[in-house]
Amino acid sequence: MARSKKICILTQPLWHNYGCLLQAYALQKCLKAMNYEVVTDEYPRRFLSFFDKLKDKSKRVIAYHILGRKTVNPNPFYPNEKSWKEICKNTSRFIKERIDTVDFFNGQTLPSKEMINNFDTFIIGSDQVWRDSYGKVESYFGDFLQTEDKKIFSYAASFGLSTWQFDIERTEKLKKLVKKFRSISVREKDAVELCRDNLNIEAKWVLDPTMLLSKEDYIGLFKDYSQEKSEGDLMTYILDSSEDKISLIKLVETEKKLSSFTVMAKENETFPAVEKWLKGFYDAKFILTDSFHGMVFSIIFEKPFLVVLNKQRGATRFLSLLSALGLEDRLIEGIEDFNTNLLKRDIDYETIRKKLFALIDKSKAFLIDSLEK
Repeated sequence: MARSKKICILTQPLWHNYGCLLQAYALQKCLKAMNYEVVTDEYPRRFLSFFDKLKDKSKRVIAYHILGRKTVNPNPFYPNEKSWKEICKNTSRFIKERIDTVDFFNGQTLPSKEMINNFDTFIIGSDQVWRDSYGKVESYFGDFLQTEDKKIFSYAASFGLSTWQFDIERTEKLKKLVKKFRSISVREKDAVELCRDNLNIEAKWVLDPTMLLSKEDYIGLFKDYSQEKSEGDLMTYILDSSEDKISLIKLVETEKKLSSFTVMAKENETFPAVEKWLKGFYDAKFILTDSFHGMVFSIIFEKPFLVVLNKQRGATRFLSLLSALGLEDRLIEGIEDFNTNLLKRDIDYETIRKKLFALIDKSKAFLIDSLEK
């Protein structure tokens, strides 16, 4: 096919997850720098009726308690439209100002033919678009394409888990859908094997889109937003809090003689601005996180950090990146795995930078090849 002209990126909904928003921003910025015309599916939140909430709640309870799918939240928070606007006030502004979007599905299972015909190329990814419990996976395998005159490929798509999540019937369906793809790239090294063993396709491992941009690119986002310094110097970005993690924060505070702070929202509260979240990494002297993108931005801002393995959200994505950069020792399973010597080890970011630049070149080469062939 000819060089791509009009591109639509399909990723996880652009709501209030910092990592999701910044990977969407980064991939667009990278493509625009290559002179492509690109938009990203925003997938605006729809608000459920009482009966729809009851139906959704029932499905979740069955999935969690009876089917044993522990990644499903059995007690989700169902905001109304007014409270959702308040919760997403800051992140919605970031999307409006920084990401060109489209409502590709318009609340339907499949997009309209008119919408599909607006684009010649579809990029699937990044983030956990192929994780079964996170949405309709078939959409992210391009089930909406009925002809072969459109280009489709994945960039840094993620299954989230290192094990195959689909039964035989769905696997066969995904095998047929993936044949339309011009090329496949994934965010985790284990996913290369999952694609080969279950879909009979060869995938390439590439970096998360956030790592295609430089530290200076992200500093540019917050330098004019606010000059206020963060409230402390030990940034903690913990998605799944526990007594062990709270104890670990206190240990690091004591050992490093630092004051902890976080840039997070409690349930029903407005999420802090994306710019404030980014500035937290810039201001921090040390970072403790259980988040993949918390780890990523620690590396981008070249900060000393520790990652607490978050198995519930998928371990393979942490290990893929850390092993590629020689940073496996920054990953711990919990407080029982913690040793104060970890806090004394410096990270040789000059060496890390060289490894990262080589991976960025390979990742961008995949993008260029997929868009131009």
